[in-house]
Amino acid sequence: MDILIAAENIRKFNSLLLTEKDDLQKRVLLELLGLEKEKLAAAIAAEQILGKDGPL
Repeated sequence: MDILIAAENIRKFNSLLLTEKDDLQKRVLLELLGLEKEKLAAAIAAEQILGKDGPL
């Protein structure tokens, strides 16, 4: 589930970046995008280690 949420957030932040005009808002979106990419990488790694069903 974490993978799906992170992937959707990344898509949303990328979409917002394409239309945002304000530089401060762009910086915030870039920071959020970076954090979400880290979450996605961690979720993928955890799934590979624990398997799709997670711990028992």
